[in-house]
Amino acid sequence: MSPTQRILLTGRNGQLGTECGLVIPADCEVIAVDFPEFDLADADVLARTVREVQPDMLLHAAAWTAVDKAEEWEAEAHVINATATDILASCMAEIGGRMAYLSTDYVFSGEGSVPWREHDPVAPLNAYGRTKLAGEQAVAAHLGDRGHVVRTSWLYGRCGANFVRTMLHLMSSGRALKVVEDQVGSPTWAGGLAKALFALARASEAPPILHFTDEGIVSWFDFAIAIRACGLANGLALEESSVTACPGSEYPTPAARPSWSPLYFSDAWHDLGIAPSNWEQALQTALPLLLKEDAKAT
Repeated sequence: MSPTQRILLTGRNGQLGTECGLVIPADCEVIAVDFPEFDLADADVLARTVREVQPDMLLHAAAWTAVDKAEEWEAEAHVINATATDILASCMAEIGGRMAYLSTDYVFSGEGSVPWREHDPVAPLNAYGRTKLAGEQAVAAHLGDRGHVVRTSWLYGRCGANFVRTMLHLMSSGRALKVVEDQVGSPTWAGGLAKALFALARASEAPPILHFTDEGIVSWFDFAIAIRACGLANGLALEESSVTACPGSEYPTPAARPSWSPLYFSDAWHDLGIAPSNWEQALQTALPLLLKEDAKAT
């Protein structure tokens, strides 16, 4: 079968980009790029890449994701998350292509009691959220119904730094950990999101904003407890570690974190053949893959 979709994927080596590279459909040709050859701060590189590749779809997964550093370096984060997205969206509009932009639960205020819907009012609490929202606005302005914002939350993959890997590292040292219990959301395995993105890329139409997370609402403390149990089940020596709950006020950070982050899993995914995974089942699938990746590095 010859490819019918030509896809440009940014962030090839990131958590999501890695997973995307492992689930490419047979009818898609993917050109994956990343820093340093694809520098989001270099407008000429961005424009030249799009014009040379001529993609039907741009999956824009690359981003500034250092939330706390964005507080000090907001102008630099804005260049990466907003200005670069604006340039890419403009170039995709010029060639008549489509674009999917990965965004975040951090565009919301964190004050709620039901999962955030796609068109709920946005009010980011921190610089990272502001820069990602600006990227969303650029996609909408340039591409209209050919642009898609995909918001997700608490993402983790087999590669790169993430909460799961951090917890396992700390627990393996036998430490007594305190983990925040008054910030809640939905952990999301990047492998599931990668499959959803290709379904979106191959769809003839889709809404301008979609929310994708694994199913279930938990606190960071709940998530840490589940990671410990899953690690033990996979033979890790975590018996001497312990996890207790604490309020976020005990661990102040440069960037304010939303206390309420759950996203409503968009109905449109069902039309694309994508159903949500339970977050605990996703963790059980993902953790051995993460451990296998870590073993390669030792």
